[in-house]
Amino acid sequence: MANIPTLNELYSAIVADIESKYSTTLPAFGKNFLRALASVQAGKLYLYYLLSAKIQKNIFADTADSELFGGTLERFGRVKLGRNPFPATAGQYTIEVVGTVGAFIPANTTFKANDDSTSPGSLYVLDTDFTLTGTPPELIQLRSLDAGLDFRLEIGNELTLTAPIALVDDIGTVTAEIVAPQSAEETEDYRRKVLDAYRLEPQGGSGSDYRIWASDVQSVEQSYPYASTLSNNEVDLFIEATIADSTDGFGTPSATTLTEVQTAIESPTVERPSRKPLGVHAVNYLPVIIKQIDIEITGFVGITPALEAIILTSIETDLETVRPFVGSIDIVANKNDIFDTNKIISLILETAPGSVFGAIVLKVDSVPVSMFQFLNGDIPHLNSISYV
Repeated sequence: MANIPTLNELYSAIVADIESKYSTTLPAFGKNFLRALASVQAGKLYLYYLLSAKIQKNIFADTADSELFGGTLERFGRVKLGRNPFPATAGQYTIEVVGTVGAFIPANTTFKANDDSTSPGSLYVLDTDFTLTGTPPELIQLRSLDAGLDFRLEIGNELTLTAPIALVDDIGTVTAEIVAPQSAEETEDYRRKVLDAYRLEPQGGSGSDYRIWASDVQSVEQSYPYASTLSNNEVDLFIEATIADSTDGFGTPSATTLTEVQTAIESPTVERPSRKPLGVHAVNYLPVIIKQIDIEITGFVGITPALEAIILTSIETDLETVRPFVGSIDIVANKNDIFDTNKIISLILETAPGSVFGAIVLKVDSVPVSMFQFLNGDIPHLNSISYV
């Protein structure tokens, strides 16, 4: 994208054009109509440059802004993915209540999560009327009034009626999660899926097809399909969840996410048939395997807490890009599935040039190694960096 000239550069260029046209030098001080005109024209041209740059930026999916900021990213997504970014979804829960036979709880009754719950102060609503039968457990279904993971409840959490109801105890207890809440899809995650849809060609069941199909599920960050090494005509599909929707904060998907991926691939809908290719006996839906990374740096001269934080950020950022290579999808030039001690040394010296330190000890799942290649569903997670 071309650089946008500054106002001063535009102004100077217009003044130079005027001076060249009339073979004169405009005075630098005092009242001068032509310099004032040049200033006005520079401002107008600057706006044109900004508009042209925005148009140029938004004709490509990799640089387009979100429609929230006047861009076209979602338009690309609607064309290639057939959808907008996934919005945050609200959780739904089964709640056990206690009361007298015949007590009536009307629809739109609200409960407030207690202070010791996972989402204290959040509100949940009953969508349908409920009459107590006297046969325990008395179970009602509540829906969160707010969407997203910040309002998730866990089994055993207690909620309190916001207004008393005759013959019904004020306290209810969560017994099950019916619909798991999910966070809204991040703009950059949505952009990556749009780019995948453009770059990866559908091939009737190739690795790229499985990756595109899995991206239909909101909580999926990435997928890694391989031909099974244990059985013929089977596919091992490793699923990495978004950090927000993972069970451990590292990318491990929940059982619900794996089921949703299976549904997206194998269950026909009104719009399309089942996607699982003929000849594939089974697709094994597997969670990624988190590999814990521990690093020991010996003899670091002059280490400080601030420098430790900078090095930590640098290594964490690099590890976020280390992922298993899928030969049927990924470009060999972009292959980045190896992490070793040389890489650690390079990152330290890039972050803090001139640093002096001794040996580097790299451990993967507590086992010392000099190099580790992340295969199939292996995903790295930086557990610790220690200085000894």
